[in-house]
Amino acid sequence: MDGMIFKARYLLAAAVLAAMAGCDTIHRARTAQKAVAAATNDVPAAVSKPLPRVNLLGAKFIDFVEFAMTNRPSLEVARLAVSNAALSVIEATADRELQMNLAGGYSQATANGGSHFSWHQRRGKGTSDITFDLLLVDCGRIDARERQARENLVAAQRDLEEAEFKVFAEVAETYFILLRNDALLEVAHTNEYQYAEHLRQAEQLHEAGEAQKLDVLKARVDLSDARLLAINASNDVLTAGAEFLRALGLQADRASRADVLRVAKDTFAASARRELPVTRFRAEDGLQLARTNAPSLRALRARLRAASAEVDYAVADLLPKLSLSSAFSFADPAWNWSWGFSAIQTVLDGYRKRTAVDHAVVAMESARLAVDEAEQALSRDLAVAVATRDNARQSLETARIEVEQAKENLQTVIEQYRLGEASRVDFTDAAGSYASALGARVKAFYAGEIAEAALIRLTGTVPPRTPSQANRKKKSDVSAKPGTYREVTDEAID
Repeated sequence: MDGMIFKARYLLAAAVLAAMAGCDTIHRARTAQKAVAAATNDVPAAVSKPLPRVNLLGAKFIDFVEFAMTNRPSLEVARLAVSNAALSVIEATADRELQMNLAGGYSQATANGGSHFSWHQRRGKGTSDITFDLLLVDCGRIDARERQARENLVAAQRDLEEAEFKVFAEVAETYFILLRNDALLEVAHTNEYQYAEHLRQAEQLHEAGEAQKLDVLKARVDLSDARLLAINASNDVLTAGAEFLRALGLQADRASRADVLRVAKDTFAASARRELPVTRFRAEDGLQLARTNAPSLRALRARLRAASAEVDYAVADLLPKLSLSSAFSFADPAWNWSWGFSAIQTVLDGYRKRTAVDHAVVAMESARLAVDEAEQALSRDLAVAVATRDNARQSLETARIEVEQAKENLQTVIEQYRLGEASRVDFTDAAGSYASALGARVKAFYAGEIAEAALIRLTGTVPPRTPSQANRKKKSDVSAKPGTYREVTDEAID
């Protein structure tokens, strides 16, 4: 009886040690489960207890980018992927460490002798031991797995950077499209005002007998068309506002367009201030920069190195392993210690290990081709972005001249129509040309800004913040953790 109690104590001690080893891990897992418990319900907590609304009024472009960096779930997923890859590095080196296992058990059997059966006579047997295993020679398996895990970690980090640049590009594009549509709505209102004034003038001339009834009817049709264009432009603003909120990671119950970015008092003046630095490089220069900077290419190269490490592992797996084992038992025979060496070499396995080498080589070649294909796609995207940037600049210069000419022409036609020296067709053409020129100038400017944002993402470059921007950031009311993107300028277009 005393022996059984003695063995039970050792079994209990072994169980306590094993439980203590996993307590911290279990605690972290349970805490993480509680954190996501609300999201697992069919009725989300946000329905019963809405989140506080967000107020970003007064924020600048850089503030919106940094807010999105902390608010977009896609970035958090990428950060978790980095954490998971870091855990894989730990797992890859685990076999290099000394392995220790605690084991304990108790069993009973009937004590039968010959043909005699006795249910009441039973013999009990307890086991309690500690075993140690140490891998001595693995022919490079662990080193190859560690290299592969570390390269996968690098790839995950570059994927996170690429996700951040993608969020930046989405915020930039939706931001500039929203500002562009605000300005185009102002163009539509300006056009509507011109046609309304023309209708008033036509009605006055018709009452004075200096204009025909047809002039009044045509002026009313033109005004109706102008109002329809203004309605369509207003709808475009609403759509762009919704896209901008999505890019920031905001739902409709947390913010509206009015809570984030109000319409500028002078949208034409707003479309004459650059938010992004001006670039001058050619497509081939941008490609050289992207080859060393772009996170997407760097991630693919890391995966290529990981694939090469997989080849090393598959080759090493063809070779034998040598390990040292030792055990210390607390059961009968009491305090027994044993040790020994073991060597394992697979002789016949249906060519599985040899085929694994071939699979690894194919995967490595595929990873290399993926790098080449990505470079070709990046070259094409850079060429398009550079061409769009240059075309936008040329279009902007042309549109500036056209706006001045169209404005002067419209003023002349208005005066001539009042004097009876111009027809209704002349006014319609002049007003339409002025509105088109204004719209072309707005579109050209924001096309250039969107192209600059695309070039930043494609080349993976982040210019430093200027002192004026740093001071402005300190005064911002946006409460968000600083993101990794630090780029914005207020360089005037003129």
